[in-house]
Amino acid sequence: MNFIACDGVWLHGGSGLPECNGVLHSVAGNEMRGLSGAALNWEQVSELQGEVMVLFAIVFGFLVLKKLL
Repeated sequence: MNFIACDGVWLHGGSGLPECNGVLHSVAGNEMRGLSGAALNWEQVSELQGEVMVLFAIVFGFLVLKKLL
């Protein structure tokens, strides 16, 4: 899969379509993987899941307290 990259800034044109004020480049999907950094290992995935669950519990608790008060 190929992606389009802009070496300038993406702008909204008058017709609502995106426009690049620089030069467009075609980037292969396998090249994009190298730009995003290394993949997460399972230990990092578990840690991230735990943090997301804590965040969910805090937000849920806040909403319950807001409803009760």
